[in-house]
Amino acid sequence: MKEKILMRSDYDFFNAASTRWRDMDTLGHINHTVYLSLLETKHKGFIEYLHGSNDHKFGLDSEEAGLLGAMKVVYIKQVYHPVDLDIGYRITRVGSKSYDIHQGIFVKGEDAPSFQSIHTFVMFNFKEQKSIPVSDIIKNNLREI
Repeated sequence: MKEKILMRSDYDFFNAASTRWRDMDTLGHINHTVYLSLLETKHKGFIEYLHGSNDHKFGLDSEEAGLLGAMKVVYIKQVYHPVDLDIGYRITRVGSKSYDIHQGIFVKGEDAPSFQSIHTFVMFNFKEQKSIPVSDIIKNNLREI
């Protein structure tokens, strides 16, 4: 199934990022693994946006967090260093214990993404090491496609 490519206006929250010299591959464009690294690095900002603060517990002390269960990525166009990027986020599906986040990486000033992913997260209590129901914060920010 082909995923719909979302435009900049389809996303609810953005984080900024910039490329580094080491992010290039031998062809001079941004290496495909860098996109996933940027998403991982910037994901905390999206969680803080959802919770309205930066005091949400992360890591092994968290009683309510999304644990990555699956991902689908689409490389749309090549990007070259140096470049400033915007990462867009939108919750597009909520189940009983899992949810999907669409993420798009955009060259600053462009409306079409260079990269898009759908990450499926399972709600998880790290202290008790078990899955839990999706929180109201996630449900309340759902915007289906």
